[in-house]
Amino acid sequence: MSEERFSPEFRRDPITSEWVVLAAGRGKRPGAPEPAVTETQPEEQCPFCPGHEMETPPEISACREEEGRDCPGWTVRVFPNKFPILVSQVPGAGAEQSFSPDLKPALGTSEVIVDTPEHGEPPWMRGPAQVLDMLNTYRDRILAMKEEGRTAYVHIIRNHGLAAASSLPHPHSQLYGLPFIPSLIDMELDGFAQSRPGELSCILCDIVLKEIESGERLISLSENFIAFSPFASRLPYESWIVPRRHEMRFEECEHLPEMAEMMTGLLMRYHERLGDPAFNYWIHTYPLHGELRPFHWHLEILPRTTMLGGLEMGAGVWVNIVAPESAARLLRAVSPQ
Repeated sequence: MSEERFSPEFRRDPITSEWVVLAAGRGKRPGAPEPAVTETQPEEQCPFCPGHEMETPPEISACREEEGRDCPGWTVRVFPNKFPILVSQVPGAGAEQSFSPDLKPALGTSEVIVDTPEHGEPPWMRGPAQVLDMLNTYRDRILAMKEEGRTAYVHIIRNHGLAAASSLPHPHSQLYGLPFIPSLIDMELDGFAQSRPGELSCILCDIVLKEIESGERLISLSENFIAFSPFASRLPYESWIVPRRHEMRFEECEHLPEMAEMMTGLLMRYHERLGDPAFNYWIHTYPLHGELRPFHWHLEILPRTTMLGGLEMGAGVWVNIVAPESAARLLRAVSPQ
């Protein structure tokens, strides 16, 4: 597909039914974007670096070979967010305090997952073993939230780079334990249910098979996972990592080492072929409790190589200037010709 000749298209997301405008002709044919501007903070001033454990709230959990707590020797470390979006309790709020139907305290969980001890090296630059420690920690924290029983949905994210709203330069992820199911997850749940009413088949399983068959948007493929550029990609170089077999919950995945290999390769290609762009990623998984509905967990990665405008923010209509077929060719595991 030649982007110089590409006419703008509306593409509808097959799961959420949201429309995306693919307007590849609006931008010049993209090469590698300009290298991302990164945050600067000396390691000696970084509260997330080993040796500075007492500068953060007490850790909740950590991956370390030797016994210890709030001390060096870890590969991944988890602690409450010092500046939380969600809080576990409302200071000074008594049982007699009432709230209107449209106002209630932001109760929930906010955790920081420092997923590498190296200040300037995100997990994928350290290799699959470090990414696996990170993914295992994600899984363990979701299972802990489920055991507690107070959380409806766990949303795990990474903001990589200033343009993706990263607050500190030391690589880290964040976990939000929400007391409700987010509207976007509800929309996906409805999309899965409406795509095959009354049937047990899964629309994302169908998408996976079609992406493997066509190969147009395929980025990489392994025994249990696929990475591809979605048909209705919202932003340039958006990609998803999806289990090939039907799985509802990330925390029940039995092939995280294989996922770590694929994720490492894909994020390294972002680094090498796109100039280390800022990006956001998140895991969409099934809610922790409630009636079972059709769903298929997946990881979504959205690079921030373009600015959002009024159409995206004001109307919720995404405009993508890079065809996903072209994005997949650039990001494919085999170097593009």
